[in-house]
Amino acid sequence: MTKARVLVVGAGPAGLAAGVRLLEQGRAKVEVTMVHMGHHLGGKAASYTDAYGRTVEHGWHMMLGFYGRLRGLMRRAGADEGQALASLAGKSHAYEPANGRLSTLDSGGGRLSAAASFADYAGMPLDDRLHFGRFMSQAYALALSGEDLEQHDDLCFTRWAIEHGLRPHVTRYSLFRLFRDGYFNFPEQISAYHVLRTLKLMSTSEDAEAFCARGPYSERVWAPIGRRFESLGGKIEPYTLVRGLVYDGRRVRALDVARPDPGGHRDGRTSWSTPSIPHEAGSERRIEGFDHVISTIPQAVFVTLNPQDDRLWASPYFARMKNLRSVSTMSLTIRTREPALPYPGPVHGFPAPLGIATNMTRYLDTYTRGGQAGSEIQFVGQEAGFETWSDDDVTNFTLDNLARIPGGDLRKAGITYAELHRNRSDFERIFVCEPGVQRFRPGVRTPFENLFLAGDWVRNEVDVVCMEAAVASGEAACDAVLARVGS
Repeated sequence: MTKARVLVVGAGPAGLAAGVRLLEQGRAKVEVTMVHMGHHLGGKAASYTDAYGRTVEHGWHMMLGFYGRLRGLMRRAGADEGQALASLAGKSHAYEPANGRLSTLDSGGGRLSAAASFADYAGMPLDDRLHFGRFMSQAYALALSGEDLEQHDDLCFTRWAIEHGLRPHVTRYSLFRLFRDGYFNFPEQISAYHVLRTLKLMSTSEDAEAFCARGPYSERVWAPIGRRFESLGGKIEPYTLVRGLVYDGRRVRALDVARPDPGGHRDGRTSWSTPSIPHEAGSERRIEGFDHVISTIPQAVFVTLNPQDDRLWASPYFARMKNLRSVSTMSLTIRTREPALPYPGPVHGFPAPLGIATNMTRYLDTYTRGGQAGSEIQFVGQEAGFETWSDDDVTNFTLDNLARIPGGDLRKAGITYAELHRNRSDFERIFVCEPGVQRFRPGVRTPFENLFLAGDWVRNEVDVVCMEAAVASGEAACDAVLARVGS
């Protein structure tokens, strides 16, 4: 029996999930090659140790308890969750600029505990917080009711909340903004559907529990999954940047690619390289000889393919993708000589661009096992509106804001290291789940009978922009391919 040849483009959560599932469920029917543009696995969720022993981090990534697909993938790859992940113990904190109060939120007891936490919230007057607790209880009830939540997609959550009885001034509190700032890393308006969908997914204490990696994600999470893929017979080819689709009728016949980066190595932990690739850095070539393609290319990149192809981008299916939007994120890592920011879990509510700070010291093996002193604080946010600010402007503005809370003066603690990263490339941008976005999101199937899409921007069972959604879409694309192969 001749095996179908499947090409997976991308080695982030969606690509790794698709590749592993293809071989776990269809090994006798398919052979799989995975190509990706870098030398570390994880896509936008990659972080790794460089040649100088420094952690390269493009932003703080949080995993949640409802990530059952991703955690199952880790277990099948032999990754020890206890060694790879650390729980944030249900703790987070909100800073209210209006009164300078910092309040602790505890989601460890599920919906009832969260409602009680809202009632105890010190950042707003008693009457407002009781009102907000009642509103959130009603929102949870709607999210779990079985109603078609997608009908709420056309409204932003702020307007939806006001129309459903929330007092307008309550929307100014950081506690209300938690959902778009904390869970979506997006200080602008997001779809009510996506907030309600998030409430449904996080309706129990187990599903709402937050985790972070004890070290670089590429080493702790993605590398074991990559090795699982290879052990099943899959091949990984790095330094392969897709530039365009070559199609004929209803099938994609080839991909035009370039080599974006020379060299590379494999160290058994994080990096993949194929020294025998017969082309030089910057050269272009064409990949042919496959039967099916699963593309996990981000939306911001996919819409740049075939730029002169009016026939492709005038078609209704592909034209609607250009209505989708993405934004550039930012991250800042600060290390201090003395301990600082003594709060477990993330602290949010600070002004953009970097409104969320997390003390990673208690979670990273570098500190908990290595005996290092001081603290490592990671900030995340997005760049929109701050593109003209210098790195020093952003860093100093962020430090000034954090210094307003007890233990937040990082300068006083002695800054030993500071690095700001702007994720400006199309490959690093994050998809925005703004109002009305659902009608433009594609499914895994395309008009080309052998091209399938995956990624957090593609409709899937999870449908919230996160790593678990990317895994779900990758598995759905795999199932679609295997159904086509079987037929």
